[in-house]
Amino acid sequence: MSPKETASAPELNLGTGRAPVDVSLHAVIVYEGPGSWKRNALWDEYVVEIRNQGERALTITAVELADFADAARDPGEDPWKLEEESQTLEERYLREGMAFARSEIPDVLVFGSSAIGGAAGTAFSAASASVATASVVGLPLYYITVFGLDRRNKAAVGREFRRRRLILPLTLLGGEDQFGSFFFPMTPNPRTLRVHWSVAKVQDELELSLEALHGLHAAPSVKATAAPSSLTP
Repeated sequence: MSPKETASAPELNLGTGRAPVDVSLHAVIVYEGPGSWKRNALWDEYVVEIRNQGERALTITAVELADFADAARDPGEDPWKLEEESQTLEERYLREGMAFARSEIPDVLVFGSSAIGGAAGTAFSAASASVATASVVGLPLYYITVFGLDRRNKAAVGREFRRRRLILPLTLLGGEDQFGSFFFPMTPNPRTLRVHWSVAKVQDELELSLEALHGLHAAPSVKATAAPSSLTP
């Protein structure tokens, strides 16, 4: 069960847009960090809002998370397979000499948008994140409530995972927006979130910079600039 004193996820206020698509990243919920609703959840949950600013229906065809080496990863559809993927990647990172750390999170995931623009790479242990409650901005109620889920009750975990997850492809009518989550394997120093979309015969993509998340899942002394060849999918 997630501790009852776990802090709510802070508001990030990161966004990007180009007509007709606008994407806002409200929060990133990570291993034992603020907003975590499952104990020892081996995934990164990106809470987003996607808005169709145009008049015609558009479809979000794919979303990718690019890591520090620009290797793109797709969101997971099953919590248990996602955890297995995270464990496999963790073993590969460590085997290749990278100081991967599940519990290292950047200050922006503790203090929210007020920390953006500070010293890059500053990180906190997730163990101390639960005390940083006074300065965080709340998300919609059903996104900040901590659920006491028994780890043995996989059905309950699966239901909550499905309730939060945005399913692709996602079609938005003119002026419509959707709020939900994409779940990715634990990814150190993520670089960009890429959103692919189409309207009629027009296809395009936009990228949301994740520079503010530098330090996620990486030991403070490690500055990863390139991945070993075996880590690229």
